[in-house]
Amino acid sequence: MSKKILLLSGTSEGPLLARALLEEGFTLVATVTTENGRKHLFGQIQHPKLRVDVRGFTPQSLELFLQAEKIDMVLDATHPFAVRITQIAHAVCEKLPIPYVRYERADWVPPEGTIYADTFQEAASLLPSLGRRVMFTIGAKQLKHFAHLHDRLTLFARILPGPASLQKARKAGFPVERILCLRPPFSREANQKLFREYRIDVLVTKASGVEGGVVEKVLAAFDLGLQVLMIRRPKLALLSSVSTIAEVIEICKRAENTR
Repeated sequence: MSKKILLLSGTSEGPLLARALLEEGFTLVATVTTENGRKHLFGQIQHPKLRVDVRGFTPQSLELFLQAEKIDMVLDATHPFAVRITQIAHAVCEKLPIPYVRYERADWVPPEGTIYADTFQEAASLLPSLGRRVMFTIGAKQLKHFAHLHDRLTLFARILPGPASLQKARKAGFPVERILCLRPPFSREANQKLFREYRIDVLVTKASGVEGGVVEKVLAAFDLGLQVLMIRRPKLALLSSVSTIAEVIEICKRAENTR
């Protein structure tokens, strides 16, 4: 019987990893946090050995899920900034124990002149010195860290379509006319057009990697002479990762042969 893997997904690499593992004969349970995520990431994959659930986890619920589903291995392919679920998954797998592997897309080094912040709070403190009209492409969840700047700066947020994202942006003080509900991918030219249309001075983005679309938006900003404020990835102590599908397959096969 094939080994059963829990794929913690939520990024564009999720379906790529799923297809590769299914081709190798593994059985998969993939999880995403929203119904939109299930539709847009896994809607095109129909396979008898794949089930896609919409759910989040606490340490307790993940432990129960792994035991109830008889999961043999956990593949964590969540976003580089999704620190909470990564920490939970790693800790629970160590406790049970169940093999755990972290897939993290490779980072990308932006052009010289990029301004860095280690946290969202640090980015908020730097922002007023960089410009007046700001475009955020950091997701809706973290906009709350910049809510106190609305009376000093003109802030715009590009977020994913969906009521949950819109609610977070509104709660962070963004009026509807400054919220752009758009679904990627965005080309370099499309980013340029958007920045020109809204007369943006500063782009605030995250070090989310090539697959996250950071290259196109950062280069578009530099093309137009904008300031770019990049929030570095959080560092997870003692947690190693791989960044290619080939490495994932090799580790999963090795785990299959040793369990």
